[in-house]
Amino acid sequence: MREAMCVRRFRDRRADRIERNGALMADGAPEIIGLRFELFVTDIAATLKFYEATLGLVPPEGWSYDGYVPLHSGSVTIGVQTAENLRPDHHFSKEKLSGPRGVGVEIVIEVADVDGAYDRAHAVAGEVGGASEPLVDRPWGVRDFRLIDPDGYYVRVTEMRAG
Repeated sequence: MREAMCVRRFRDRRADRIERNGALMADGAPEIIGLRFELFVTDIAATLKFYEATLGLVPPEGWSYDGYVPLHSGSVTIGVQTAENLRPDHHFSKEKLSGPRGVGVEIVIEVADVDGAYDRAHAVAGEVGGASEPLVDRPWGVRDFRLIDPDGYYVRVTEMRAG
């Protein structure tokens, strides 16, 4: 019953959306122009090696590896840093980061050629401290595979979907 009320409320709010720059948005909502995220890792060098070898994500030319390092490919940016670089009152305390990383989160990266991405990533993932899962055709109509990075972050690499 409660779930049905939530669904009705969501549908009613859809009617309050406006079109801005060709995108349908909730009235009054900020225009979202991008997404990037940060991973707090144990070993920056190992993480950089993993993401470059598997997905071709690299830092900008001449970037310092002492602290926060942004990794880029196309429109994707993943920032990496260690807990040692965080201020003592940061949300991610050393205690919070002492357990498994990324629990309950699946990072999704869309690629133009999922077969090529799989061939590259699967061939090296284990050699650079991570793992890969098989390339699979999903019942919902996409092909994808999963990577597990050296800290246990779970990354789904999927073909780009239209729309």
